[in-house]
Amino acid sequence: MPAKKKSATAHSHAPHAMPDAGDEQALGQWLDAARAHCAHNGAQLTEQRREVLELLLHRRGSAKAYDLQDDMQTRHGRVAPTTVYRALDFLMEQRLVHKVDATNTYVVCTDAEHDHPSMMLVCTQCGEITEWHDDPQFDALSAQVARYLPGFAAQGLEIKGLCARCSAAAAHAGG
Repeated sequence: MPAKKKSATAHSHAPHAMPDAGDEQALGQWLDAARAHCAHNGAQLTEQRREVLELLLHRRGSAKAYDLQDDMQTRHGRVAPTTVYRALDFLMEQRLVHKVDATNTYVVCTDAEHDHPSMMLVCTQCGEITEWHDDPQFDALSAQVARYLPGFAAQGLEIKGLCARCSAAAAHAGG
């Protein structure tokens, strides 16, 4: 099934499509939209939180916390891991970032405007992580879990396999 994108509302404050890491103007606009999203929710995107989000965007939207800490240390010298983790916790609370437990990676959310379960496609070959939006499929899974597995809840889903690029490369190498 192809991934589905949710449509943005006319009053959207949240950033959507992730900017190219090399496009500073688009990156700035995305970060401004993130700041507006937080303000709309009554929260403050401080400079430190903004910097963690910016560094995550510079890493093509996904990174481990310690990679972000290394990036901050390159800019500022010594930075405690708790500094990065607190910022990431805030960004997750604001739905700007998801955590992928399978890889212990943080991923920029492409649809922060809507409260939705995180469904991540994780490539086992290259490590690429893609957020997948298909609420009817997730709702159906959640209903099955609630029905047949009392005490469990479908809160996030991580599906492992090969991304299109790796799948094509594997097919080319095999054929």
